[in-house]
Amino acid sequence: MKIKFDCVSALLIVALIATLVAFFTGVFPYPYGWIVITVLLVFRLTAKQKQEG
Repeated sequence: MKIKFDCVSALLIVALIATLVAFFTGVFPYPYGWIVITVLLVFRLTAKQKQEG
């Protein structure tokens, strides 16, 4: 299985890393942001695979 990243996926990954760092350093007290971004990233990557296949 080959996963191809596009600009939107790359931005979601950067946002995911930023929210994880902010959550674990205590800036964001609740983990909702990175949960939502993770779900969006998974949907984006699976949609890209279905379009190509």
